[in-house]
Amino acid sequence: MAIFPFLTFNGNCKEAMRFYHSCFGGKLRFTYLGEAPFGRDLPEDMQTLVVQASLVSEHISLFASDMSSNEGLYAGNSISLLISMKRDEQLKTIFARLSRKGEVTGPLSHDIQTGEWATLTDKYSVQWIFEILDE
Repeated sequence: MAIFPFLTFNGNCKEAMRFYHSCFGGKLRFTYLGEAPFGRDLPEDMQTLVVQASLVSEHISLFASDMSSNEGLYAGNSISLLISMKRDEQLKTIFARLSRKGEVTGPLSHDIQTGEWATLTDKYSVQWIFEILDE
């Protein structure tokens, strides 16, 4: 069994997933509502909504969509994503990329019992937690 994060966006899934692709690399794929059997009958603006996007690389599998529940989407009803990694240059690069136009909510700090942590909310209101593993 595996658990994968699935993010929901409000019409900007394609833009967000391209941003994450620029941060992590990997293979990015999109499936659009217009590609569904009934999709061609929908208004043109609905046909371009992302039903599912996937970003898969050696270290990340991230899925997303523009399709929200009946309650709609609001900042804060998404999930936090934990990135657990060793201290190296890649950590600084990914943290810097994700924090661009976002908000660093917890800069790198040292906690004797749990190691180092950092948190940020990116420009799409997705919360990220970085766990820096001792080598």
